[in-house]
Amino acid sequence: METSETSSVTVTFPAAPDFLRLARIATADAASRAGLDYEEIDDARIAVSELCSLVSVDPSTTVTLSFHVETGSLTVEGESHTGGATVAGNELSDTIVAAVADAHSLHTDGGVTRFRVTKTSRRARQ
Repeated sequence: METSETSSVTVTFPAAPDFLRLARIATADAASRAGLDYEEIDDARIAVSELCSLVSVDPSTTVTLSFHVETGSLTVEGESHTGGATVAGNELSDTIVAAVADAHSLHTDGGVTRFRVTKTSRRARQ
């Protein structure tokens, strides 16, 4: 199902590995609503899962994902309170996310780590 308007959904879950499946399922649903094809949906899931894994440093906190759906495009913004820890991607995670996303960022400021990832359908780019 494709959507013709911009829509947003927010999901919050504990910052623990057991809940990464929820992030992948929500991402797949949002990507599908954006009209991405099967491979693009999988790419979005991989990128968001990898970034959620990086920001899940304190299981007593939460990860919040905001999904911004437009026809042919999905942007996911995530954040987690990481206390004093500065979260930075490592070479492997950077390579994985760069390979499957059209754009992404990750930064820590004031004990909160935020990321943003965008996936656009090939059809929308043509």
